[in-house]
Amino acid sequence: MQIDVPEDIAKSAGLTPEDCLVELAVRLYSVRRIALKHALRLSGLDRSEFEAALAARNISTYTVEDLNSDVETLRRLGRL
Repeated sequence: MQIDVPEDIAKSAGLTPEDCLVELAVRLYSVRRIALKHALRLSGLDRSEFEAALAARNISTYTVEDLNSDVETLRRLGRL
């Protein structure tokens, strides 16, 4: 699929074509419509760059599933 962003709109938003892909990837990831690996591929960024883009927008990669997994691990280890 190809998405065309009119140049005047991208320019008025101060975005390059690459920036548009990052914004799309960040948004889709933040609402959990795509997995991290797909967001990385779409954005063209490596993991640390993408995580920095998320952090700049106050978006965490830590999910409820991660929390549940961590709690279960702590229970198994007798720490909870």
